[in-house]
Amino acid sequence: MVVLSYILAGLLFYGGLGWVGDYFFKTSWLLPLGLILGLVFSLYLIIKRYGSGT
Repeated sequence: MVVLSYILAGLLFYGGLGWVGDYFFKTSWLLPLGLILGLVFSLYLIIKRYGSGT
């Protein structure tokens, strides 16, 4: 459940930043970039925290 929370939080936070950036800068590429970065950063945190148990 915590892993799912990390993924959703990353998507919502960075996707939200991308959406706000698109709104203010009148672009259309910041939202998809924010969603991708949010997913990548959340997966990094998951691997960092729960990765190798040795």
